[in-house]
Order: sequence, then C-alpha cells, then structure tokens
Amino acid sequence: MRVLHVAPEAYPLVKVGGLADVVGALPKALRPLGVEAEVLLPWHGGLEARRVGEVLFTFAGREEVAPLGERVEGGVRFLLLGVEGFGRERVYGYPDDQERYLRFALAAGRLAQGYDLVHAHDWTAALLALLAPTVYTIHNLAHQGLVDPGPFFHWTGLPWNLFHIEALEYYGQVNLMKGGIVFARRVTTVSPSYAEEIKTPELGMGLDGVLRRHAGKLKGILNGLDLEVYDPAQDPHLPAPYTREDPSGKALAKAAFREKTGLKPPILAYVGRLDFQKGLDLLQAALPRLTELGFSLYVQGVGEEGLAQAFREKAVAHPGRVAFLEAYHEPMARLAYAGAEALLVPSRFEPCGLVQMIAQRYGTPPVARAVGGLKDTVEDGRTGVLFQSYHPEGLLYGVLRLFHLGAEALGLRGMEKDFSWRGPALAYHGVYREALNWRG
Repeated sequence: MRVLHVAPEAYPLVKVGGLADVVGALPKALRPLGVEAEVLLPWHGGLEARRVGEVLFTFAGREEVAPLGERVEGGVRFLLLGVEGFGRERVYGYPDDQERYLRFALAAGRLAQGYDLVHAHDWTAALLALLAPTVYTIHNLAHQGLVDPGPFFHWTGLPWNLFHIEALEYYGQVNLMKGGIVFARRVTTVSPSYAEEIKTPELGMGLDGVLRRHAGKLKGILNGLDLEVYDPAQDPHLPAPYTREDPSGKALAKAAFREKTGLKPPILAYVGRLDFQKGLDLLQAALPRLTELGFSLYVQGVGEEGLAQAFREKAVAHPGRVAFLEAYHEPMARLAYAGAEALLVPSRFEPCGLVQMIAQRYGTPPVARAVGGLKDTVEDGRTGVLFQSYHPEGLLYGVLRLFHLGAEALGLRGMEKDFSWRGPALAYHGVYREALNWRG
C-alpha cells in the first residue's frame, strides 16, 4: 500500500506545531505494517532538497510547472513541491494563504495519481478529497480555510455545481475543511474525545451538523509520540540522561532549568503557542494568586501579540517569579519538560495536544483542563491532574491538588505510560483499508 501524506509542515524539516510531529512520525510507524508512506510538503523558504523532477498542473486555467525535490530524514522520504508563493519565512500567516495552499493542493493532486491513497492533513490539504481517494485528518477544527467562491472556482477549475450546502458552500463562502469532511472516504481526528466534542454546537465551530451527518466515517485516533525524539534517557538537550528506574538525572535538569530561567522553585511551566485556544487568559488571571502562594512561572512560545506583550510585562513586574521566552526554542522546551515541577495546559479546547504527553514521558505531571486529547492522555490523580471549570479558580485548584497528591510520585507514574505510535498506526492502517475498500 502506497500512501502520500500531504501537509503544510512535518518534523524535522519544518515545524510550527503538533501537526508537524504527527506527519513526521506516523509514516515511520506505518512501515512495519507494510505501508509505504511518503510525505509531500510545500517547498518552504530555507528548505534544502535534491531536485528529482517536476510536476505539471493547471491553476486558474494556465498550465504551471512545479519543481519537485526529495529529502530523506529518519528513513522517511519527504517530497517538496516548489509551487509559487512558498519561498518565504513563515508557513502560515500571509494574506494569500488560501491561494498559495490551493495551488499546492492542485499540484499535489497530480502527484497523488501515483499512490493508492492520499492522507490529507487540515484545511491546507483538504482539496485533495475532491481530487484523489483520500483519508482526511482534522488536527484543529478552528482553522477551516474559507475562500470567496469566485476566486476558488477560477483558481481550481472545479464546477460551480459544488457550491451548495451539501458540498462546499458555507454561509456564502467555500469552506475547504467542510469539503474535506464531505468528500473524503474516511475522516479522522487526533483523539477520541475530540471526535465526540466536535459533533456538538459548543465545540463544532459551525461544522457540528456536517460532522453529525458524516459521523459514520468519522473516527478519533489518539496521536502518539516519536519515542526516539522524546526520550529523557538519550536527550542531548538535557544535562544528564535519566529513566524511571534511575531518575537521578532529573534533579540535574531541575537545577539547570532554575539556573537558566533565574526562577525560584517550585516552577510551573507553559510551553506552546500563544493562542486564544490555549487558555492563557486563565493563566494570566491566576498568576497573582500563584505567585502569592510561592509558585514561579515559565512561559515559552510565540503567537498573538497581545498575549506576548502581557507576558513581557509580567516578567518585568515579577523578576525571579516569572520568565518569558518569546521563541520556538527546542533545547529550552526540553529542559522545561524535564525541569519544571508541573506543566500547565489550561486549554479552552484541545484536539490532542502533545506537550502533556511529552511532559509525562519526562516525569513532569501536567495540570490540564479535561477536554479533548488532554482527558484521553492524562490520568487524573495518577499521572497528573485534570480540572473541569474554565475559570482561574479551576486552574488554581488543579495546581494545589497536584502538589497535595505529590508531584514527584505522579511524575514517576507518568513515565510508565505508553505513548508510542504502535497503537495509532494500527488504527490508521485499518482506516486506510476501509478507505481502499470504499464503494461510495
């Protein structure tokens, strides 16, 4: 079985969030199951690869040529498509993102003809569901890819009879994610709980009705971790290796983390995007009480300017108690996973989340809100603490309960958990077989 993963990012070539970790790790886990999985990305600026050919495709009625590059990392073959608009610094965040990713998807559709199945990820690759046999994965329902219908049908050459409520139309616009849900043979999300939550009006982001209508082909498959990448026994970013059986190196990680951040223990950490989704308003509201109780806070991430400015100000106002690193910096992230007393994940909603799994693997218990993949991966009172209420008091309660239960003991139990890709890969293999046997 030959499967082409089509995505905007993949570790280790280019990473913005957890999507990259999934696309980088799943193909490796599928290999022992007889699946030849390759990854297709846009040829983003700064990526180096060996040119191996070109892809001819049509965009806006004109034939275009995209250089095709190849690069092998960790045994995975990555293909890079050099379509117009991607020789830039960032993966997302430009006014022409919809046009760029539609051009990429049309070129990918041509390349996909040599594969048995496409595995398309998020809105950026959703158009593939109309062009090839596709399994479509929703990583985050909040980003749907809305396009004005005139430009969409001009760029893609698809017929206007697709612009109706049972197909692509969504309040007068084309919704690419809706198209992926409607036209893919199978649809997955990145945790079982999230698959149920998005069928409700509260968390369905306007697509809950579509998801309920197509519930028969929807399945939640929990993400795994690349255990070779995230392993405290051989992590080069840590001062010393450690395991559950011999956790002595963790004390050195805690000391190094305190030294690098300048914070007084006990240190709570947040690592991730600065985004409305992540519940950082709760964290900011709870901060005065947390510092009053003697806790310190380390925040690392990039994203919304308003959130970044607030944490800059809090770091200045609370020296020795609040530290803010406005960067994607993997060495400090690993040190936080290993050296903090607890990891905070107060999300409004969370499709899956990887940070809480990484922290448990590194022996650091999470304090997480009981939503989506967080409640699928954190065992409340055993490997971490879950809180229900989206309120600063809920977060405070979670932190205090964790230390009452014993952060160190919870952390050691978290290191027992199996977050490997073995189970998820088997589940995806089953979904692929269903998609290939699909009769419409």
